[in-house]
Amino acid sequence: MKINSYKDFCSFQNVSRETYEKFIIFHKTLIKWQKSINLISRNSVDNVWERHFLDSAQLYKIIKDINGNIIDFGSGAGFPGLVLAMMGHKNIHLVESDKKKCTFLREVSMLSETDVTVHNSRIENLEFFDVELITARALAPLNKLIDYAEVFVNKSLTNKKPPKMLFLKGKSYSQEISNLSEKENFSIKEFKSITNKFGKILYINKINMLNIKNG
Repeated sequence: MKINSYKDFCSFQNVSRETYEKFIIFHKTLIKWQKSINLISRNSVDNVWERHFLDSAQLYKIIKDINGNIIDFGSGAGFPGLVLAMMGHKNIHLVESDKKKCTFLREVSMLSETDVTVHNSRIENLEFFDVELITARALAPLNKLIDYAEVFVNKSLTNKKPPKMLFLKGKSYSQEISNLSEKENFSIKEFKSITNKFGKILYINKINMLNIKNG
């Protein structure tokens, strides 16, 4: 199915009327702001519903049992964190170092009445708080994302269970996994992407040995 409009997207995702209206606001505000700041790549504007909204929304069913805080590293235009919040996930924190993008995220949140917390901060400067899941999309190579996550987790002075990680990756995902050879304490479960035939969704847990499973 080709997703060319918010009606296609909402029908495909089977969202409520209230959620449907939130996404209309998100899209209209995105297009408005895109004229003055580069929120998404220009060549993806015409395919935004599939390339960005659906790409982010596909994570929802994977993390439906997550109840704690979720941090979205490098939120940018709100993908995937703001999309997941609109679909019903609670306690979502959007981390973005660009002040203008943070203003955009807050405006969409306000206009759509979507409850998120926006942090205008670099990841390494973010103050620690308990987190159950860390997400990121198109931000950095896998080893760098894990380094970001570990730096954040290591700020804790307790021995609480480390957060899970969920990252959207493109066709280079297998090479990025190979580059983790020295990190032998992660279990990585792979899910097929419904928007990128070459991409994968990587669900990562910190354990005692690297174990790759296909989902």
